[in-house]
Amino acid sequence: MKKTSSIVVSFVVLCALLMALSGWSGSGQGTASRSGGSAATGAPKAVAANKAVSTRKTAQGSGEFSAETLILTVDSSPVRWPEFLFWLKYIEKYYAKYHNLDKITDWSATQNGMNLKEFFLSCAVGYASKDRAIETKAKELGIGLTADDLAEIQKQKESNIRIYGSRSEYLIIVNRMYVTEQVFDYLTKIDYISKHLFKYLYGANGEKCTNEDISAFVKKKGFICAKYVFLSNKDARGNALSAEKRTENYRLLESIIAQLDASKTPLILFDTLVTKHSNDGAFLNYPDGRLIESGGIGEEFESAYLKLNEKKYSGIVKADNGYYIILRMPIFPDMTADSAGGTLRYVTAYEHLFKNQVEAWNAKVKVKFEDAYYKVNVEGVLDN
Repeated sequence: MKKTSSIVVSFVVLCALLMALSGWSGSGQGTASRSGGSAATGAPKAVAANKAVSTRKTAQGSGEFSAETLILTVDSSPVRWPEFLFWLKYIEKYYAKYHNLDKITDWSATQNGMNLKEFFLSCAVGYASKDRAIETKAKELGIGLTADDLAEIQKQKESNIRIYGSRSEYLIIVNRMYVTEQVFDYLTKIDYISKHLFKYLYGANGEKCTNEDISAFVKKKGFICAKYVFLSNKDARGNALSAEKRTENYRLLESIIAQLDASKTPLILFDTLVTKHSNDGAFLNYPDGRLIESGGIGEEFESAYLKLNEKKYSGIVKADNGYYIILRMPIFPDMTADSAGGTLRYVTAYEHLFKNQVEAWNAKVKVKFEDAYYKVNVEGVLDN
């Protein structure tokens, strides 16, 4: 199901939840509210203070809930059962993916210091409340869906109906993914106004983000920037290479270094050799080098990187996962920083500025847990 702004259930949203699953408690949510736009975001932690998951036990019901059942009230905005169920199912999907599970069977497990049911409820409450915080701020600033937005949304809907053959088939797909069309429409609206809010505050491409903001973000994340030739110790199926094949890889890297040493334009040649030999195909999306957060690629790699001057390459670096030749690259504000072509300026504006701003807005909203909330049987509804 294609969307026109940022797709709600997208890879960047997956990154957001995976960071929460790995214990990271960052900020933010979609083009503004749910996704990272270009980099990873944090799912809500044990939603702070006025949004904390209630300690009252939930009942073993929720089978009697209808589309109109009120689960939460965020300030004066209702969160009804279909939307809340969407978030529970969404969280379940990526929790299972992260832990390589076909189905969650151990509901006694803990995540981020909470039992699994509390974690799911916490994330669902957090996502819903942040969407309302964004909606409220947009309204304060006079930002809403434009005529062009509405026309684009309608055009996309009509296109999807044609693709699926009929409106009834379209609704089957929408309901499968988003529970109801109303949920899909609401999340689409939030994505659009999130994009408008970001543009209002930081410019469409983050151009209002200063170099000082970028330096602070780079320092906070401990970013390094590198190009590299990587030859894995495993084959395409994940099986360990034989000793003979590893020796062959090592000799190939020796030959690559010899070519670089003999070249009058080693930086240009390095790109050619990466394209030809490296096992990391994603590298092609980063023409200025790949930004890697501190601790994100392995101690051997980082240690070798830090010994290099900019635009200098290493010898063969042995790591647990294979062999590298590393080229240290400079970090600069308008370098390509994500696989979609976003610049470091844009990523900083989104990750470092906008998501913190969303957190600040969210801290001001008040969540009321309605009676039905305490009847939500997380395990029961997700087992269906």
